[in-house]
Order: sequence, then structure tokens, then C-alpha cells
Amino acid sequence: MMTRKGCHLCGDAYIAADLAQRQGLCRFEAVDVDTDEHLKKLYGNDVPVLLIEGVECMRHFVDYPQLAEALQLAKEGMV
Repeated sequence: MMTRKGCHLCGDAYIAADLAQRQGLCRFEAVDVDTDEHLKKLYGNDVPVLLIEGVECMRHFVDYPQLAEALQLAKEGMV
């Protein structure tokens, strides 16, 4: 998950990703884009961004049911 400090949408995304992790759907890492110039240029203010296997899944708003479905499809190799 690409994020930055002080981002309220990132906080919401973190809650959804953490729930998915606790349910065994994924393991996730939050990466602060402001700690890396390349990531900062790539994502700018377009955070949060959730990636599954390096592929963008969601940007700005996270819908937990859609996230859970995308993670399940990825787990089954259907994405």
C-alpha cells in the first residue's frame, strides 16, 4: 500500500488492508511515498494506492468487499 503521513484516506485504506490481513487474505506493507523521490513523483498526491503483486488494485478509496474479492482472485491465480 502506497501511503503518506497525515492522509485520512490512507488511514481508511490501512484499516481495510489490516482487516484483509487478519482474515488471512494477504500480507501487506505500508510504504510512505514521501521517503522515496521516485515513489513521490510516481504517486504524488494520488494516495492511497493498493497494489496486488505489483499491480494497482485501488486508488484513493478502498472498498473492502472489492478488495477481498480481488485478493481472493489473485490467490486463485485468476488475475
